[in-house]
Order: sequence, then structure tokens, then C-alpha cells
Amino acid sequence: MGTDATFHLERLRAELIGRSWAADVLGTAQQPVLRVRNPAEAEMHDEVVCQDSAFLWAWGGLIGPVTNLIDVTDRIMFVLREVAP
Repeated sequence: MGTDATFHLERLRAELIGRSWAADVLGTAQQPVLRVRNPAEAEMHDEVVCQDSAFLWAWGGLIGPVTNLIDVTDRIMFVLREVAP
């Protein structure tokens, strides 16, 4: 991972913050992770990593390529959305 991963996670963080979502890059320089939180539903949160030019959920599921930042952001927001009872 490393610097490229941090660069891409920072780009994703900026996109999420621009949409009023909470996101923080954590971890180490060698293994950065982006913690994402739905601001309207505190229980809806997860972590994202960047590996081999793709964003993945920390548990391994593919979100999308780093070249498709808008769709990746949309997918994260959809998965972590509020669900009405």
C-alpha cells in the first residue's frame, strides 16, 4: 500500500467531506485506512482501504477503481445509508 494508497484515500475523503459525510484517514503510512461515517446515523460506519488501484471495504469486498471516485463515493454512501424502520 503506502503513499499511493494514502493519496487515493485522501481524494476519497475529500469527496465524502464535500458531501457532508465524516471521513478520516487513519492507520500507518504503510497501511492507511479511511474510516467513513454516515453523519445522520452514527451506527452506519465502515473502513475503506486502497489496494492495487482499487478501493475495498476493509473486510475485502471491492467498492470500485480509484479512477472512478464519484461512483465509489456513491456506493459507499448507498451502503452506509439510513434505513427507515
